[in-house]
This record gives sequence, C-alpha cells and structure tokens, in this order.
Amino acid sequence: MAATSGTGIDAYFVPAAHTLPSNAAYLAHLAAASADPTLVRLASNENTEPASPRVRAALEAAYLDANLSPPPISPLHVELARRHGVETSRLLVTAGSTELIEAVFRTFARAGSEVVIPAPSWPFYRRRLDALEARAIEVPLRRDADGFRYEVDDLLDAITPETRLVVVCSPNNPSGNVMEPADIHRLADTGIPFLLDAAYADFDPTHDPMPLVHEYDNVIVTRTFSKAYCLAGVRVGYGIGSAEVIDHVDRFLVPGGSIGNPALHAGLAALEDEAYHDHQVARITEERERLLPRLRKLGLAAYPSHGNFVAVDCAGRAGGAEGLAAAVLAEGVVIRPLGTLVRISIGRSEENDALVEALARALVA
Repeated sequence: MAATSGTGIDAYFVPAAHTLPSNAAYLAHLAAASADPTLVRLASNENTEPASPRVRAALEAAYLDANLSPPPISPLHVELARRHGVETSRLLVTAGSTELIEAVFRTFARAGSEVVIPAPSWPFYRRRLDALEARAIEVPLRRDADGFRYEVDDLLDAITPETRLVVVCSPNNPSGNVMEPADIHRLADTGIPFLLDAAYADFDPTHDPMPLVHEYDNVIVTRTFSKAYCLAGVRVGYGIGSAEVIDHVDRFLVPGGSIGNPALHAGLAALEDEAYHDHQVARITEERERLLPRLRKLGLAAYPSHGNFVAVDCAGRAGGAEGLAAAVLAEGVVIRPLGTLVRISIGRSEENDALVEALARALVA
C-alpha cells in the first residue's frame, strides 16, 4: 500500500496535535541563548555556575558503564530514600522532574478529566494537560502590591466531583510566592491526588512540602537537580509518594528509557557535595535580594521571590512582557516573557549587573 503523502496525513493525527503550540516556540529562549554564546542567559532558571567538581569526576568515571543499562534502583535512589526517610519503593528518579510530572498527569487524568492548577504558573502544566485532552481548571492567584499569593479557598472551591488531580507549585514559577503549610494541609485533607512541584524548595527550606509524604497517601512531591545542584543539562529529578501511587506512576514511564548512568552518577556526586549546594543556595539568595531593589529603582514592578528568579509585572507596560524581553535581548541579555510577567533568573553578580544595565538602556530606548 502506498504511503499517505501531503496533507492527507493530517487525518491520522489525534485532535490535540492540531492545536498544541510548537515546542520550538516554547523553547525560543533556549534557542536564542545557544545561538549566541556572548548573550547573558537569564531566561531558563538554570544555575549559571558550573556543577560541583565532584560531578565532573563522576561524569568522567561514567564512561566505564556507558555501555550498560542503568539499574532500576541505583545508589542515587538509595541515598535519596535514606535522606528523606522512605523506602526506595516510594521514590522515582527520572530525567528531570518534568518527565515525572507528566507521568503523574497520565496516571490520574485522561480526556475530559478535570485537573486544578494555579494561574499564573509553569506553562508546562497546561501544555501537557492539553496534550492529554484533559480540562485544566485554572485558579487565579491573588495579586496585591506585594505580589502574588495563593488563596486556598479558591482552589478548594474549584474542586468538583470530576477533579482527578490538584497541582500546586511552591515556590511558584514564575510568580515566586509560596503556599503556607496550613493551606497545603487543607488541600491534602481532601484526599484528592495532590501533586506538589517543589522544584525551587532549595531556596526556601522553611516551606519545603516534602514532609507531607509521611502524612498523606495522596500527596506526591517532586524535586529537581536543575537549580541548586547546577545539573539542568544533565536532567535529574525525583519524586516521592506512597508506594502504591509511585508504582502506578512508574507504569507510565518507559521501562529502562528514562534516566541514564551518567546522570545517575552526576546526581549522586552533586547530592553528596553538600557544601557546594549550600554555597549555591546562599549565593543565589543573596544575589536575588541584591537585584530586587535595583529593578524597582528602574521603575519596574518586581515582586519578592522564594525561588532562584524574580518576576516583573508588565501588564501596564507598552509592549507588555514580550516587548520588554525583546528590548533586553537587543541589549545582550535573555530573559523570559510568561504571560504578563517577565521572569528573570538569578545569575552571577556580574551577570545581574549586566542585566540591570541592559534594562536601563532598554527602558529609555
């Protein structure tokens, strides 16, 4: 039989394939940064310092088992389980927390299912739920002069008998606010599957939701090595929940097709260098607090943040977030527009200085 050619192939695509935005557009900030190494890249919430020297040694040593398939339970699994006080059956390690979050979506949601998510939040949630043809029920964060905040009653009111999953990002990307522990408990008490994306919890350990996995069987908490551990390019993430939930989430991962040996070695090396991790957290936190008043001095509506980034509200600015990001890019710095906000990752001190200078030029152009 002759292969279908031309536009006739369209008839075979699932409906979502026609409506989903392209990944190229979603990753345009990465394409811009990689195309010109002279640009200051503050768009991707990466750590702009290199990983621990122990990671370099681990990656070099990883050559020795690059020809072998990774073990289902690696030394990284064992060490993470030990640190969090859980059995390895309650933990998954994946190629970044993104892979794990989508597997959670696939575990609980199908076409037509309702999933409650905050807005604004990480666009990944909406994109992947749209791919599943699930119904993303967006609950707006409250906003005042001090920035954004979660209103737990609004999230609770959005829950219906059709709700299959509730998602909260804390600290929230891109707004930077956290959810208070008492409010997290109120959501967990509903018994509905509850995903807590704690990618930025390293930068505010007082609000780390991980302890909830010891109290609730319906809670899944995910973390990443991309920020404080400087491993965005290696792709290491993990999540913890009840053994039953983790077993079912694991079924939606490709067996043996996720994280590889080099990443497992790098993740363990980064985890064991606690001094380097703590230095990164302290450095980024200090730089964040140094940058925030400087942004405000330029007349920008910059909000407090508990993550490794700050958000600038461009809702009332001519050209909006896209316009400001484009103007700053022309001055040599990549930042990321997300809706009405521009999200600015915290870089090294000299990178943050370059950002302020680029903004100053862009704002008077």
